[in-house]
Amino acid sequence: MRKTVIILWALIFSVLSKAQVTFKTIVTSSPLTVGESFQVQYIIDDARMMTSFKEPSFNNFRLISGPNIYNSIGKDINGIKQTRNAIYTLTAMRPGHFIIAGATATINGKLLRSNDVEIHVITKEASKRLDKPADVSSDYFLAPGEDPYEKIRKNLFLKLMVDKKSCYVGEPVLATFKLYSRLESKSDIVKNPGFYGFTVYDMLNLSDNEMAIENIYGKSFDVHTIRKVQLYPLQEGSFIIDPIEVKNRIEFSRSAVNKKTEQEIVEGVLANNENETHDQNLSTFETDLSTEPVKIHVKPTPLKNKPPGFNGAIGRFSISTNVGKDKLAENEQGTFEIKIQGNGNFTQLAAPSVNWPLGIEGAEPEIKDELDKSQSPLSGSRTFRYSFVVAKAGQYIIPRINFSFFNTDSGRYKTITTEPVQIQIDHENKSEQIVSNDIAPGSTFGQKKYWFFTLAFVIMCLVAFVLFFKKKKNKRLTINDGLAGSKTPTVSEILSSSYLLKNADDKNFYNSLQQATWKFFSIHLHFTGSEMNKSYLAIRLKEKGIDQNTIDSIRDILQQCEAGTFTGADILNNKNDLLQETKQTLEKIEKLLL
Repeated sequence: MRKTVIILWALIFSVLSKAQVTFKTIVTSSPLTVGESFQVQYIIDDARMMTSFKEPSFNNFRLISGPNIYNSIGKDINGIKQTRNAIYTLTAMRPGHFIIAGATATINGKLLRSNDVEIHVITKEASKRLDKPADVSSDYFLAPGEDPYEKIRKNLFLKLMVDKKSCYVGEPVLATFKLYSRLESKSDIVKNPGFYGFTVYDMLNLSDNEMAIENIYGKSFDVHTIRKVQLYPLQEGSFIIDPIEVKNRIEFSRSAVNKKTEQEIVEGVLANNENETHDQNLSTFETDLSTEPVKIHVKPTPLKNKPPGFNGAIGRFSISTNVGKDKLAENEQGTFEIKIQGNGNFTQLAAPSVNWPLGIEGAEPEIKDELDKSQSPLSGSRTFRYSFVVAKAGQYIIPRINFSFFNTDSGRYKTITTEPVQIQIDHENKSEQIVSNDIAPGSTFGQKKYWFFTLAFVIMCLVAFVLFFKKKKNKRLTINDGLAGSKTPTVSEILSSSYLLKNADDKNFYNSLQQATWKFFSIHLHFTGSEMNKSYLAIRLKEKGIDQNTIDSIRDILQQCEAGTFTGADILNNKNDLLQETKQTLEKIEKLLL
């Protein structure tokens, strides 16, 4: 019995030891050369229960791409074995001895760390001194009677790799163009591929200088990534990824020399080599290379169960909303943001439909992207920032926002919804609110900021005082002349507060100028509430016989005011110039309306 137990424990220990997780770091063998790209791999064997993975900080190196994750499933004596490989491509920035730190991962409930690897980085000059002598087996050596073009065909070629040849409209196709070489060559990209029918998002270009080593049929090739793109199809049908075309100049030696083959890839005409020293032992040949065209079949998204509001979003997303302030004054500008996060065809996402309640005028949204170009499909977020204004006090509710997308993994549509947003609009003078809010209780007037607003407030009061007596004087003149009615304010009077604020902060100035412009039209065209929008204004002005150039001018002025108020964008026009343009345009409209 005791012997049986001992044997059983021995068997269990043997199985457990064989099933032990291995987590290791593998780096291209050194020495490496400054500016040369190389790969770091973190390999986990038997990673069935991995719940987290974190790469180290790659100090002293520039990250070119990664992580590129590869999972494989195989079998060993213990059953199914899953291997995970995370690959990062880096560039050495300077010479020296450096440590590539291990990554950490939680596997089977335990926090594990892979091994550190030391590498040696040398200068390009030092690398040339380390080159080994060529021999008769080297591909740089051209033996007597050997066909150079056949040798080029076997040792220099292009590849176009795509991750799929069939997809849905909006589903990305990852396309990578690579040059494989074992020769001393100079390559010139004379024609980039056409991507007709696709929206293109570049991940890697020639300038990223990504190079790796790949083993093909027992030979090591230098592999240069020329271009790596995500292609988002715009419509259904069959589309061709055109070839990339490259001219090459290849150099061979007819004798064994100290030479390590190198490749140069450029976009443009190859440099003329007429001034190069002629060496009778060297022979140069030229050849053209191109990739094969690749056909991509693009399918429409299914008609079955397609939501009414579906607008072409493909991927996995979440949605949220945010209102800048939920309590505003009449005619005070507010902001409403819709943020879509996840991964998918962000570059094709249209603005979600907002059903503004009656009384709220919403502008077209500003779009802000925060995307990770190293991921396919794109991951990150797109934010739609709407500006709006409400002319009448009360409570308003922005209804739920619905957003529908198609998930290619599940083959199903999904609609996600936000909560409604409530906004309170109060009877309150915005210009007074700006002054009172900025001069907080207990603040000292010795501070420059508060002195400025105090002075502006005093000046506004003085101007109001002068205008009051001027108005009384005009009223007395009207009575004495036997005329009835009150005097309509001039354009200068309407813009007076904007003149006072032209040296204030941008947001207050553009807000004041926008309100003054709408006040002019409320007086002359009797605009109220939701009528105060640019589209309706253009229609009314055209009905009144105003020429199109003047209509375009006033629309441009209002757009600049919106940009300055809502986005904080730098406006090219000088504030004083914008004021003068507004004054001249309104006076012109006023004459035409009388």
